[in-house]
Amino acid sequence: MLVPAATFIRRVLNRSTAAHQVGTDTPTLTPTPPPQALAADGSGSSNLAADGGNVIGAGTADAIDQAADGRLVNGISNDISSEFVDTASMDKGLPLEEATPEKDAVQDMLDLENQALSEEQLQQQQLEQQQAAHLPRNAGFLRSFSNVVCIIIGTGCLQIPYAFAKTGWIGVAIIVLSAVIGAYTGILTIRCLYYQPGTRLHSFPQIGRAAFGRWGQYATQFFNYLYSLGTTCLYIILSGQFIHGLLVTLGVGVSQKVWMIVVAVVMWIPVAILKEMSEAAVLAIFGLLASIVVIIIATVMSLLDPYTQMHPADPAPGHDIAIGIGIPVALSSIVFSFAGSVVYPHVEASMKKPRQWPSVVFASMIFCAVAYLLIGVAGYWAYGDLVVSPVLDSIPAGAPATVAKIMITLHVIIAAPIMLLSFYLEVEKQWNITAERLGKRREFTIRLIYRSAVVAAVCGVSLAIPYFSDFLSLISSLACVTMFAIIPVVCYLKLYGHRVAPWYEKIWMLFVLAIGAVACIWGSIDAIKSLIKDSKGSAAS
Repeated sequence: MLVPAATFIRRVLNRSTAAHQVGTDTPTLTPTPPPQALAADGSGSSNLAADGGNVIGAGTADAIDQAADGRLVNGISNDISSEFVDTASMDKGLPLEEATPEKDAVQDMLDLENQALSEEQLQQQQLEQQQAAHLPRNAGFLRSFSNVVCIIIGTGCLQIPYAFAKTGWIGVAIIVLSAVIGAYTGILTIRCLYYQPGTRLHSFPQIGRAAFGRWGQYATQFFNYLYSLGTTCLYIILSGQFIHGLLVTLGVGVSQKVWMIVVAVVMWIPVAILKEMSEAAVLAIFGLLASIVVIIIATVMSLLDPYTQMHPADPAPGHDIAIGIGIPVALSSIVFSFAGSVVYPHVEASMKKPRQWPSVVFASMIFCAVAYLLIGVAGYWAYGDLVVSPVLDSIPAGAPATVAKIMITLHVIIAAPIMLLSFYLEVEKQWNITAERLGKRREFTIRLIYRSAVVAAVCGVSLAIPYFSDFLSLISSLACVTMFAIIPVVCYLKLYGHRVAPWYEKIWMLFVLAIGAVACIWGSIDAIKSLIKDSKGSAAS
């Protein structure tokens, strides 16, 4: 019973000091004299002692003295009295002298506290504090860099030459621009997590809720989960295509869909084992090395065996400086190649030194931009407007192409669990699936069941839509561009206010939003048209 009274008195002290300027600017707290001294004092605090028995009883007056830890600011009694005027008893018209007994006064205090914070907000704060206490911050710069790059530089690198064929050589500028936007929005994303001093949010949906309420959370969840799960579908489709293409030449008659199921089962194993993002560091490093091997092979083979050398009797492929009509569609594909924002909150949460996050995201974008320029320039120079996606289908068949397909398949199988892990962590935090609450055995069982169900659902969707290029364009246009360029900027402006940014940064933000809107709308329309066309062609055949 004393705890609510103590909390109430502390709040009144804080409000009175700030709002009414009681005492000095920095109040000096002095030990409270005995009740007799308060009664004899000529200051306003004598009113509190004189009316103590009538308002809340003499016993509660002593409780207030104890709850305040023997400290009282001079002149605070008037403010305390004014607080009691707003209670339910006064609303009923009861005189102050005939007001409620001690029990009703304590209830009034609880009502005032409940007005300040709703039950939902209290539960959310308790959940966030509990989650923050168990964040394993043990990842260094290299591990964090590997996690980001492993997600970013995966299958997206294989369609960069095809994007150049859509845009022309201006694609070089688009790659550089996308890298700059990616670094900028990556920093804004983490800033949004810390918008409230002393508190850290944990995911994009929480950012959306903090910025725009419940509907902001729902919208952010839709795009966030569409990106995470949709990209995993792409990984399963691409792996099935590569494995089927490699083994069919050896006489293995297993269909592509069967291999997609096998890939999903292999992906499920680390999904069942890994619990936190920091545990995926080894997988991320291997995935990064596999991507580097693929980029080197595709670049070197494109330079050594261009189209004119492979088909000397055919006309040389065409090259353009800029193709205006293809820029919006290709822009969405290039943006997809730099997208990885859904894992940023979880990667930053695992870092030993969170202040290094800007360096991590900048280094990651520079690395990816250099790799994309190598494979994009080489592939477009070698095959021009005849290049296909993925570019490995354009280079000559042989051992290098086989090794590259094996390595990209390994990378995809490694990267998919990391992508899914970001989705799992958000669901587990939202539903408080922790060993502390459920126990280790029950927590592991629940986590294993729902993670396995998600993998099965993703595999089913992948089997239903096996059109890699079109599906890639749709996901990148709708979900990736929104998460990459739109949501971080909009939420940052809502949380911090437009005055936080100088005028030139506001212009840059508007430019980023315009780029994101163009790529999202035009890219989605083109991808949907291609999907419909391919579906009809497949049904007709």
